[in-house]
Amino acid sequence: MTNRSVKKILFASLVFIFFLTIADSSFTMEPAYLSHSAGMMPVVYPQQDYPNDYGDAPASYGSAGHVITSWVYMGSAPDGEAASQFSDEADGDDLNGRDDEDGVTFPEMKPGASVTIAVRTVKNSFFQTGYLNAWIDWNGDGDFNDKDERIAENRRVPSGSAIFSVSATVPSGAIVTRPTFARFRIGPRVSSPTGTASSGEVEDYMIKIACAPPDPPKIGRITFPSCEEPYGSVVLEGLPSSGTWTLTRLPDGETVTGNGSTFTYSGLAPGTYTFTVSIEGGCISNPSEPVVIEQGQAVPSAPVTGTITQPNCNVSTGMVVLTSLPPSGTWTLTRYPEGIIYTGSGGTITVTGLEAGTYTFTVTNSDGCTSLPSAEVVIDPQPPTPTPPVPGTITQPTCEVPAASVILTGLPAEGEWTLTRFPGTYTSTGTGSSFTVDGLNPGSYNFTVTNSAGCTSAVSTVVVINPQPGPFPTLVITNPPPVCSPGTADLTLPSVTAGSTPNLIYTYWTDAQATVPLATPSAAPEGTYYIRGTISGGCSSVSPVTVTALQPPTANAGPDQFLTYLFHTTLNAASPVAGETGTWTTEEGSGSFDNPNDPATRVSELSMGENILKWSVSNNVCTPAFDYLMITVRNLTVPTLITPDMNGKNDFFFLEGIEALVKTELTVFDRRGMMVFETADYDNNWYGIDYNGKALPDDTYFYVLRSENGLSLSGYIVIRR
Repeated sequence: MTNRSVKKILFASLVFIFFLTIADSSFTMEPAYLSHSAGMMPVVYPQQDYPNDYGDAPASYGSAGHVITSWVYMGSAPDGEAASQFSDEADGDDLNGRDDEDGVTFPEMKPGASVTIAVRTVKNSFFQTGYLNAWIDWNGDGDFNDKDERIAENRRVPSGSAIFSVSATVPSGAIVTRPTFARFRIGPRVSSPTGTASSGEVEDYMIKIACAPPDPPKIGRITFPSCEEPYGSVVLEGLPSSGTWTLTRLPDGETVTGNGSTFTYSGLAPGTYTFTVSIEGGCISNPSEPVVIEQGQAVPSAPVTGTITQPNCNVSTGMVVLTSLPPSGTWTLTRYPEGIIYTGSGGTITVTGLEAGTYTFTVTNSDGCTSLPSAEVVIDPQPPTPTPPVPGTITQPTCEVPAASVILTGLPAEGEWTLTRFPGTYTSTGTGSSFTVDGLNPGSYNFTVTNSAGCTSAVSTVVVINPQPGPFPTLVITNPPPVCSPGTADLTLPSVTAGSTPNLIYTYWTDAQATVPLATPSAAPEGTYYIRGTISGGCSSVSPVTVTALQPPTANAGPDQFLTYLFHTTLNAASPVAGETGTWTTEEGSGSFDNPNDPATRVSELSMGENILKWSVSNNVCTPAFDYLMITVRNLTVPTLITPDMNGKNDFFFLEGIEALVKTELTVFDRRGMMVFETADYDNNWYGIDYNGKALPDDTYFYVLRSENGLSLSGYIVIRR
């Protein structure tokens, strides 16, 4: 017993003690416990998370369970499950834990066949008896309750590991269109495919019963083509007598579905064919014997329609070229619907003289066989030829319009037409029964019209265009000078029409077409008008004249200004509108302008006190407008008393207008003439302190101010706290 594990398990009973030696190279015993019942030896059970094995077929087959033991099972040792493993493909147990459903091997099964199913059984106990039970749901109705679906009933299995054979005959009506299920149970005797057993295993399988292919179709009577029937046929016999079958014609794969044991397959062109038959479930027979359809009498092919020539504007009938006629012998061509006969030979004929209508043709060869009809030949009606255009109203050139026009009627009422003018190559396309031809210079013209079918009419009667009357006068217009609104201008002044043809008669209008007269040409308000100059012959020219009225100007010099010891500033007058100019002048005081015409110019050299400046605006037509601006220049204000108690009132030596002095130097002396404070750039922040920032005592002091612009002031200042 080399390389084999030996395990000894101690068994105890009321009377004796013995050792059982198990030699096994593949089975591994897990920790176990002992159990026995009255009259039986103890049995060893492997320790499991779940002590039962359950079936996994769909729920309609019911629940089957076995208490797992180590002494009887199928294939490899089973593992346990908590409950039934219902699944659509009987793989719920396989996917839960180990795949232990491996004890049954199925052969190929077909309806009506006898099969042997191999079951690998394991029974490791000489003291226990195991039985095999098996069911197959032959009809696929979701249960194992039908007749003959139990294929093994409490068959005793041998000890040890063995291949147990189960023989069965597959019913002829077994389901082949979809899978069905089988259940195998090993353990104690059972009477049902469901329920719980005290030992063993249950294995469920999804199986597929193969269908039995039908016999190949048998070839019966074969009918060959003839003159009357260009196709052959064959009677197929021995087809499945029950159910629906599908015939497949080879090699083209055309199919037909039917029932019954015979079928006549018609419409067979000359050639070789075989047939297969398939039944429900997809079972296909082998091909039949070849069926050869021989060429019958030579039935000519239908004439092939070639070039069709339709009637045209000059020929009232059409014609057609027919090809694929019998190349040998004499043939007879029949034209339908009239039945007109043509005879000839050769592969082509041109049939002429066809009136408008629809035709087909057959050809009969020298053997008397007639072809099928050709494709339809449609001959259109002859297109109509239009009548010549009819000249209507002629509008001759005038003084204003140098070219003439004519209205042509009688044109084709339907479809698009093309009008051609002679002489020249001018053409025009359009629709409708009338058309106006314009742009005609003096001369004589004729016209033709071509309809949508390409047919051209005869030439129209002549259309004569007269020369344009003239000559035309020269009209020169000069706009009058602008006026001040709401003023008016006199358009009748000779200066307005100076340079025109002499002795013209002038009329005045409000529109370019000279249809609405101007009532007051000698007092025309602002706007654009039109003057017509007419010579004695009646021709005239029209030109526009424009009266421009300017609005009176307005002036706004801007707000008055107040300056403190500052003698220059920037002005801010309102800008004049387009066409107006503005000018600054001095009315009182003094002032020098950088640009007198700039509304925002800089003014300097102002006088102390009041300076009055004038801003004038003019458009050189209306009375100028003006406005005044006062600039007041105040002197520098110097206080004589400060009270620097920092209460926010009069605390600092504040010089109003100091910003105009630029940089200012301040020096302060006491009564003795001693300098007590000095700064080179004073900024109104001295509040009665000395050089060291200490408060000076209340007293009268003296100051001297010197600025960069040349100002020098001195005086006294009283400090009182």
